Amino acid sequence: MPTLNDWQPTQIGLAMAFLQELVIALGRLTTGWLLKDVRRPALHWAGFSLLSGGSFLNFVVSAHAQLELVRLLGNTLFMGALLLQTRGLLLFTRQPLQDRLSIGAMALLMGALWLWPSHADAPWRVATISTLSCLCCLWTAMVIFRYMRHEIVRSRWMASFTLPSLLGAAVLAHRAVMALLEPERLIQTSIAGTSISLTSAMLWVLLSLSLELTLFGLVIFKLGGQLRRAARHDRLTGLLNRHAMDDVLTQERQRARRMAPPFSALMVDIDHFKQVNDRLGHAAGDHTLRTVAQHLRRHLRATDVVSRWGGEEFLVLLPATSRAEASHLAEKLCEGVRRLPIPWGGEDLRCTVSIGVAQWRAAGDTSDALLARADQALYCAKNGGRDRVCVEPTLVQTGHIAA
Repeated sequence: MPTLNDWQPTQIGLAMAFLQELVIALGRLTTGWLLKDVRRPALHWAGFSLLSGGSFLNFVVSAHAQLELVRLLGNTLFMGALLLQTRGLLLFTRQPLQDRLSIGAMALLMGALWLWPSHADAPWRVATISTLSCLCCLWTAMVIFRYMRHEIVRSRWMASFTLPSLLGAAVLAHRAVMALLEPERLIQTSIAGTSISLTSAMLWVLLSLSLELTLFGLVIFKLGGQLRRAARHDRLTGLLNRHAMDDVLTQERQRARRMAPPFSALMVDIDHFKQVNDRLGHAAGDHTLRTVAQHLRRHLRATDVVSRWGGEEFLVLLPATSRAEASHLAEKLCEGVRRLPIPWGGEDLRCTVSIGVAQWRAAGDTSDALLARADQALYCAKNGGRDRVCVEPTLVQTGHIAA
């Protein structure tokens, strides 16, 4: 057994890459243990790191052992690593799994190793395996591209995440072509056990590290998106929270000042909500809030924005909507909630809402003044018997008292 002093620079580089992949695999396992949402993808990516490291170590061993079977195992490990990475990405991005494609790729790989096992067959074997690996890299790039296109619009970000996979595909395609163009050289290097040069080894290590960083970047991107969403959405109902609604209201106010279209606001409050909590408990109250929130979101237009304003109160912003149009929509929402079944504990709960309507008046109007008028209209609906709509500025009743 040769000592470390007898190792070539290529073998030392690949051995270091093996240790690097072990550390990264440990990091993936730790991530999966700490973050439940990415546990399954993290396990796949840990497998990707271990198999990649195993393929690097395999090439080091094969250079000393001069056993073709050991070298063939390295190709199998590398291919398996790419497939595990892609399957983890499909899980991570919630895209449909394509296990039949993975099984088919491994079957083709095994067929190539069985058909061309000897040194003389190295060109055909290398060309086939490189082509399959190239297709795996392109598949990975496609999965990432689909995910990033859904998440963000700016193409330069999508290019940065797909670049390592596209680079790997280009390198593997070049290797497949050169295997067929220079078969004699490949056969000689295969016999000598020097089919991987120092430059090639460093390229593979850099490619592997780039793929690892891509996976890490995707996790950070997704977690960042979840944090941004948590900062802007109410955890119970999934609606925008008050802070986010303030931003939307500011944008709508600025648009109204530039283009002068009318917009209106609805202040919606669930009637006698405290009685639900007192009689059936807070779990029933939370269920009622979620059901009413879903009803509001489902029966509003795509351009309308609804938020949980506080407690059992919701604020609805209606762009390009006059006071009369807003009042008509509020009546429909009021009637819809009145008929809304809320199953709980073997019975259907019933609830009603009171709604105050206000319209943006002119360039001198303010958000606080608009909300104050909507709030005042809401109090009018409450004082008038609830389950009704009241409109500013004259606070004319347009609803009726529930039976």
